[in-house]
Amino acid sequence: MAILTWLHNAYGRDLIEGVRAALPGEDIREWPDAGDPDEIDICFIFRMPHGFLKPFRNLKLMSATGAGIDHYLLDPDFPKGIAMVRIVDQDFAARMADYVLTWTFFHHRDVAHFLSAQSRHDWAYKIMRSAHELRVGVMGLGQMGRLAAERLAGVGYDTAAWSRSLHEVPGVTCFAGAEGFGAFLARTEILINLLPLTQTTRGILSAGTFAQMPPGGVVISAGRGGHLVEADLLAALNDGTLRAATIDAFPVEPLPKDSPLWETPNLYVTPHCSSTASLATIVDTFAENVRRFRAGAELLNEVDTVAGY
Repeated sequence: MAILTWLHNAYGRDLIEGVRAALPGEDIREWPDAGDPDEIDICFIFRMPHGFLKPFRNLKLMSATGAGIDHYLLDPDFPKGIAMVRIVDQDFAARMADYVLTWTFFHHRDVAHFLSAQSRHDWAYKIMRSAHELRVGVMGLGQMGRLAAERLAGVGYDTAAWSRSLHEVPGVTCFAGAEGFGAFLARTEILINLLPLTQTTRGILSAGTFAQMPPGGVVISAGRGGHLVEADLLAALNDGTLRAATIDAFPVEPLPKDSPLWETPNLYVTPHCSSTASLATIVDTFAENVRRFRAGAELLNEVDTVAGY
């Protein structure tokens, strides 16, 4: 049997060569040189068009190249019954937590105010609140969300978190389910989105959500593009429902050059760069999952394809 790869080029040839070195006994093929499709039992794919996997009738294991898996599961022809894994580890989560803390500090300390004042040569003194006076909330308590919430609480923020099922995180007030969502939003001045994209979370960053936050709140989204209703975000920023937002993932990427989001005041755009798995993480995690798969052992970071994460 063989492994078919179709990888991103962020690491150039180093990624595929790293995979080959880590799995010297495997028949590793690079798209479009797939050979006999019936010989492919593992796919390691960055992005693919719908229906791409249909020819591989003996496919048993699908591996993403990062943490996000919603774009695979949106394929109506995605094979049922196969195992799926993703790439995420503590380093990946730590990079996300760095992003979250960076932008939380930015908005908490109102860095935009001082940058604007400097551009006007204006000595614009402003009193700052302490971290413990600011209520932040994290949506999503997976590996990345939990570490971000722990880090926020660790530097003193009044931190809460919301997820589908109830969790316990030291120093973090936890809410869960539809019944806890309103109370979570009502106390959240800076809302951080690290949710997976599922049918229930699609479009969650919308007017209905923003309206339940304290007036003049902030949104930081490093989840998936499908979480965001762009028109609602623009309206909330324009009418003062939100005072600012940082968005890392968009429904259409790259963000079109003519998108109004580029020039919306108090909206900060980053190019889906909040966290990226290191070369070593990608290679080591995928190789370990191949070895476990061949041995019939438990896989790392296996996805519940029904739940979507």
